[in-house]
Amino acid sequence: WDFSIMTFGSFGHQLVQSYRNHSRRFANYTTDILDRWTGEGTSNTIPRVTNNNINYARFSDIFVQDGDFYRIGNLTVGYDFSKLLATDAIQQLRVYAAVNNLFTFTQYNGMDPDIGFGFDNGIQDRFSSGIDLGFYPNPRTFLLGLNVRF
Repeated sequence: WDFSIMTFGSFGHQLVQSYRNHSRRFANYTTDILDRWTGEGTSNTIPRVTNNNINYARFSDIFVQDGDFYRIGNLTVGYDFSKLLATDAIQQLRVYAAVNNLFTFTQYNGMDPDIGFGFDNGIQDRFSSGIDLGFYPNPRTFLLGLNVRF
């Protein structure tokens, strides 16, 4: 049997959720907007939505969140069946299963706290470091594999 795990994380930084700025009339809203202020006795953490969206037009700390995370990036389990074979022709016959992007431990409510650098038209944008532009997160993938060595 063989087993491998790859983990990584990032701690001590904050992220700006730029996609939450609803100053554009036809911008998509997150579900957080359902908990917005709608009158006396309602939420005091999400501002009200106005006709001209003036509450979202200026930068505010409401867009800043703790970006700490710890991720299980890859988990692989395999078994080498070559010792069970009665032939010297096959040196390795390994079957394995792996999961990429297994789980992320975080308090961040955006799509993915591992944003790194942003990309603009395929070119790395060094000026958007720490700014969540709303890119889709990395998918969780499941793999089955076979390694044969003669």
